[in-house]
Amino acid sequence: MANKAEEKDEKIWNKISLKKKKMPEKVKKKEEELVIKRKLIEYWGIEIEYTDEDVVYFIPLKPEYKVVDEYWVVEPFAKVKIASIPQLGGQLAYFVEEVQLTPQEKKVVEKLIDILSVEMKPPATIEEDVKNYVLKEARRLLDKYKKAFRGLTEESWDKIIYYVERDLLGYGPINVMMLDPMLEDISCNGVEKSIYVWHRKYESIPSNVMFLSHDYLREFIVKLAHVAGKHVSTAFPVVDARLPGGHRLAATYGEEISPRGSTFTIRKFREKPFSIIELIESGTLDPWTAAYLWLMLEHRMTVIVIGGTAAGKTTLLNALLNFIKPSYKLVTIEETPEINIEHENWVQLVSRESYGLGETKTGEIDLYELVRISLRYRPDYIIVGEIRGREAFVLFQAMATGHGGLSTFHADSLENVVRRLMSSPMNVSEPYIPLMNIVVHIERTPLPGGGFARRVKTVWEIKDFGEYIEIIKWNPLTDKYERVNDSYLLTLLSLRTGTPIHKLKEEIEDREKIIKWMLENKIRDVSDVSKIITKFYMFPEEVKKMAGAIPVYPTKTTPTVGTKTTVKPKKIKVVAAPTKVEYTEDEIQKRILELIYQEEVPLDYKTIAKRLNIDPLGIWSHIRELNKKKLIKNTVVYSGGAPILGFELTEEGRRLIEKELKGGKE
Repeated sequence: MANKAEEKDEKIWNKISLKKKKMPEKVKKKEEELVIKRKLIEYWGIEIEYTDEDVVYFIPLKPEYKVVDEYWVVEPFAKVKIASIPQLGGQLAYFVEEVQLTPQEKKVVEKLIDILSVEMKPPATIEEDVKNYVLKEARRLLDKYKKAFRGLTEESWDKIIYYVERDLLGYGPINVMMLDPMLEDISCNGVEKSIYVWHRKYESIPSNVMFLSHDYLREFIVKLAHVAGKHVSTAFPVVDARLPGGHRLAATYGEEISPRGSTFTIRKFREKPFSIIELIESGTLDPWTAAYLWLMLEHRMTVIVIGGTAAGKTTLLNALLNFIKPSYKLVTIEETPEINIEHENWVQLVSRESYGLGETKTGEIDLYELVRISLRYRPDYIIVGEIRGREAFVLFQAMATGHGGLSTFHADSLENVVRRLMSSPMNVSEPYIPLMNIVVHIERTPLPGGGFARRVKTVWEIKDFGEYIEIIKWNPLTDKYERVNDSYLLTLLSLRTGTPIHKLKEEIEDREKIIKWMLENKIRDVSDVSKIITKFYMFPEEVKKMAGAIPVYPTKTTPTVGTKTTVKPKKIKVVAAPTKVEYTEDEIQKRILELIYQEEVPLDYKTIAKRLNIDPLGIWSHIRELNKKKLIKNTVVYSGGAPILGFELTEEGRRLIEKELKGGKE
């Protein structure tokens, strides 16, 4: 049986190999013609000669080029070098350098991809990770046909697997660019043109990668569209889609609408969005502005983020959404899903293009329809990725009925925002303009010390049509933020909530201290920041104390057995502080169970923390564990007449404690 299986494998191998060895005479003649039909182009002062079989070219890094920076992207297979090119007047360029394959290794990669296309079966379940599955299958087939792959070292196998993963699961010639975290944008302008990249440090620079074949570039565009779950063809030559990882693809197919050849631009997005702390660290805004926006968002004020292309509008919007109360219901509406937030009560809606031909709009669901239907969801906040058309009218109608609203808007000034809103097709009338409570203007701007960065240039409050109050202004000479005028919205909040204005100002200062505390303690990950903000909404006093926003005074302690107590006539009793004892997690959980058992009534977390002298925030991990073990259960207790969350023993928890106590007595 083993011999038969080996013979069958050998036949498959030979069949695939013979396809390339036994070529018809016509193919041989065609190859001979290709040798004669060579093309020659000059680029960066280099003569590039190629045939129709060459589809992608990597311009080599010459010795005379000065390398100013280099770093690994996929160590040890792919590295990036930033070099200055004398022929271009010292312009910087982005060089991709990948490990080179020998002719034998190239053949193995080609044959392995052919075998995978023939023999690989689909995964058993849709939940299985595609990348890991393909790599597992590739290794299995390598082992299966190892007799045919002779003379290859372990280093060769690693290179082969890298290229199989790069071409089958990755993005082929631009895979290194897609994996490079320093790139924001990848843009191909056609064939025989360098692919341009937007580097976080060096901005827009050409790369050493170029497509040479119109046919290959068209196939590449089709692959990108299919990966994004979209269709592109001569009939539908434009595609706007979202790639895996949240990257945004805009592409054209063929030469009809882009004469130089198919084109594409990929705007890269981080898998984890920037948190508000990371934006403050980079100087995009200051802690006071963030604290001010935090208070406003808690009270359902509407915020519109404006700016030009690639100004950072969506990034800032994403970060601000972390400030919204966890209990609020959010509905996001976008053409291409870019918003990514740490929020449970969130409905995500995406528009759909028409699948009809010509002027028919069969099946189209636009932003207007989505904003209209979102009102049926009873949202606390409606977030529109970007206002462009008639959906603005419905959004402003929703804000007039008490819904909170957030959005981004392409404009370079507040006056232009108002003009566009009041023009067709948005048609927002003058009385509705004040429903935009706050407008935040963000731009990519030159810095006083050189270079460029994204900065919140101005924050306005809209008091009435034509009456705009500038609250925050960025100073381009000092790269600092200045408070220009008093807030009108604080007066409005004071009347709405019955809270004095000075208390609201103190609240902003307290939140500013919490933000600064997170900065000092390097709490910058969006998940960690979100947890702190959630804790603040549940237990504001504890978080303020933790961040130093409220002074912590020593609390009274109950004397333990054996503690000496000195009593003086007509004076306060002074008790020696009990010695601090370190307990393990199991011991703390046991003490919680014993306390609830001894009290014989449900207790809230504050009482438990106070009695056991444990940090109120730190006690929650132990309560969650006891809940998981089904030793305690949630209930309602009353404090000052108000219902709050409490905990009592389950039957299982009671039996466990009674058993422990009996064992102790015995």
